[in-house]
Amino acid sequence: MRGFSVVAVVLFAFVPGVLWAQGAGGGGVIQGRVVSESGAPLPAAGVEVRSAADSTLVGGGVTDADGQFRVEGVRPGRYMVSVTLLGYSAARRGDVEITANESLVNLGTISLVSQAVALEGLVVEGEQSSIIIAPDRTIYSTRDMPVAAGGMATDVLQGVPELLVDIDGNVELRGTAPQIYINGRPAPMEGESLQLFLQQFPADRIERIEVIPNPSARFQAEGAGGIVNIVLKEDVDLGLSGTAFVNGGTRGDLGGGGHATYQKGKLTLMGGGFARISNRDNTRYDFRQNLLADPVTFLEQDGWSERDGLSGSVNLSGNYELSERTTLFSEVRAFRRGNDQDELTAYTHFDADRHPTERYDRISGGERTGLSTDLVVGLTHQFEPQRHELELEIEADLGSDSDRSVIRRDFLTPEGEDAGIPDEFTYEREDEDESELSVQLDYVRPLGKEGQIEFGYRGDFERTDSDRVLEIYASQDATDPTSLLDRGFAQHETFNSAYLTVFRTLGRLGLQVGLRAERADTRLDIPGGESFHNDYSTIFPSGNLRYDLGGGRELRLSYSKRIRRPNPWVQNPINRSDDPLNRRVGNPYIDPVYNHNVSLEASWSGAVGTLRVSPYFRRSVGDWAEIRTVDEHGVSTVTWQNLNSVDSYGASITANLRPYNGFGGYVSVSGQQEERNASNLDRDFSGSAFNWRARANLQARLSDDLSLQSMIFYSPGREVPQGRYSSTVRMDLGLRKQFMDDKVSLNVSLRDPFDLYNREFTTHDATHIQTGRSDFSMRAAVISLSYSFGRPPRFEEGGRGGPDGGGRDGRGGPDRPGPGGPR
Repeated sequence: MRGFSVVAVVLFAFVPGVLWAQGAGGGGVIQGRVVSESGAPLPAAGVEVRSAADSTLVGGGVTDADGQFRVEGVRPGRYMVSVTLLGYSAARRGDVEITANESLVNLGTISLVSQAVALEGLVVEGEQSSIIIAPDRTIYSTRDMPVAAGGMATDVLQGVPELLVDIDGNVELRGTAPQIYINGRPAPMEGESLQLFLQQFPADRIERIEVIPNPSARFQAEGAGGIVNIVLKEDVDLGLSGTAFVNGGTRGDLGGGGHATYQKGKLTLMGGGFARISNRDNTRYDFRQNLLADPVTFLEQDGWSERDGLSGSVNLSGNYELSERTTLFSEVRAFRRGNDQDELTAYTHFDADRHPTERYDRISGGERTGLSTDLVVGLTHQFEPQRHELELEIEADLGSDSDRSVIRRDFLTPEGEDAGIPDEFTYEREDEDESELSVQLDYVRPLGKEGQIEFGYRGDFERTDSDRVLEIYASQDATDPTSLLDRGFAQHETFNSAYLTVFRTLGRLGLQVGLRAERADTRLDIPGGESFHNDYSTIFPSGNLRYDLGGGRELRLSYSKRIRRPNPWVQNPINRSDDPLNRRVGNPYIDPVYNHNVSLEASWSGAVGTLRVSPYFRRSVGDWAEIRTVDEHGVSTVTWQNLNSVDSYGASITANLRPYNGFGGYVSVSGQQEERNASNLDRDFSGSAFNWRARANLQARLSDDLSLQSMIFYSPGREVPQGRYSSTVRMDLGLRKQFMDDKVSLNVSLRDPFDLYNREFTTHDATHIQTGRSDFSMRAAVISLSYSFGRPPRFEEGGRGGPDGGGRDGRGGPDRPGPGGPR
């Protein structure tokens, strides 16, 4: 509590001073209004004022809910004004003059053109702001990120101020794992498959990242907190366009791929793929004290592993205009992964005097392959672009994983010599199949002149079948196993939900409220005929209130209720581990976690940049905790338990600097206080913890074709149930050189060049004390080369791929906008 209070006082004492400093001073005013071709106001459009003499940026901002903008503090002189919005061609007004006698210039109404038009002999090049604060989300363009040329998706996500990406590829937003969307739909994979996909998906394909802290009721309710939507480039243009790339790194990584788009008449086809070879090695160390043994005993585990993998992805999508208002769309995507893994763990048992009593090595090797495919077909009909639409979408996901491994236990004497005992062999075979079919219907129509109503239905039908067998043999020559373990399961899940959202604009105020009702039916079957059922119905309300204060200032208050459902690995009561001293057991009676999220965001955009302050509160009812116990034989068992609740409240402050003389970037500091109520389990699991994080990102354009990006992140140690994690430091550098009118990019990335990253942890309770560390090194240099052909993309207005991210086809986010307000 005390730590949080100090940070809060510093943040809120600092904010007014910064606002005053940016807003102070006299000078002239440039104002105007931005609309679409149909005359609808366009909120969140970026406005930049540059000197006519040398193009130096002198001011700017974003349009409000009515499309209005006002840039103050402009000194007398001649200027150029540019207006940009994702999905629209830029508009420019030249020869704008501020004088002592004419200090107010009204540019009137500026109309942005979004229709694809081929203009012979004329090329218009526009600039877009790298960050746009939209009604319910913050949009980050990857255009100016050097890591986007040759890097991976995790590199781009790491450059977003609100997000944290750890060494394993897990993404975190405000202390929880957000749902990852791709092109407006939930990613067709999860867990380790999703981590690997993000670590190996080329950042070159990403157009922007959309961070949605509190999704509306239109979204699926699954997830602890917000949504991160990865929007891919689609390069829609007349003719053929695309990109090809190749990259390699000092850690043995090698990859290549490309994508292309072809558009002619009513047909648009997009396709691409990539392949990547990766290498990863890791060392780890654990030391455990068994407090239940009398006298106490100790266990040391010293391990090493290496994983070589080959993965790749292909995708093909297409749109066909059946009529002027009706479009048929489809997409198919396939992701294949495979890796070979070798691992060695040396075990040493000690007595109370720390003399070795038993030693053995566990040596394992195996291969794992997986394939996931995703097929989407749908139809969109626009009665009125962006205001009155009907969309039907059917999606089918199929996935399969195969794992084959051999584990050998080599017995040694306490002194480390060969014990002369035959090696023990364990053969593991696991095959898993997943299938999901979903149907979604969305309908949106106007509610008066300043409102919008939307409702829809979604049905999900999922099944997971896992066949896993462990056979243990006393020696390599043994014909009959000493133990045969069946650890498979089958899970069936059905979800039916319907939602309703209503939006209304009242002057500068935008209000959106929504309600989602869901029925869930789940069943888990395990060997022996035992089944576990969990059927429940839930209501998920949401609300979004946005007020435009004018002058680039706005407030946004939002609320959402979300749910985290346990997956089969959390529920399956059969031990998942093949290590007899380290068991992992699921809990079939664990309940879903319900999260209530409230956040307030204040933002101010001025000539220097954008300042955002975001306090938030989250209550997790029935939150999960990994609980470790150690028995008198030194066997560790990890399982999941529901806590009563966990309250998290915190705030973040982010300052984004607009590019000035080639330099830009951001600084972000966040703090969070966590209060755990685990009185239903044990008082030792209750408690409070405070943690804070700081990160900075600097981008510099050293010349017209050379740019630099650097990022540093720091997180101090933090408390968790039963223990503590160590502090974390990470630094990355990227350099990009462009050739041939920016068609060719050469990128060099240095990841953790000073080898700062490390990870240590401690857990303890009445049964044990354990310390450990992971010595995985992230340090690497990666070089890549990419080539782009064709012309820049320009999108059609309305419907799928609208001006500010509406639509579910990937040019925008998964939720459509109201007329200038919260979605």
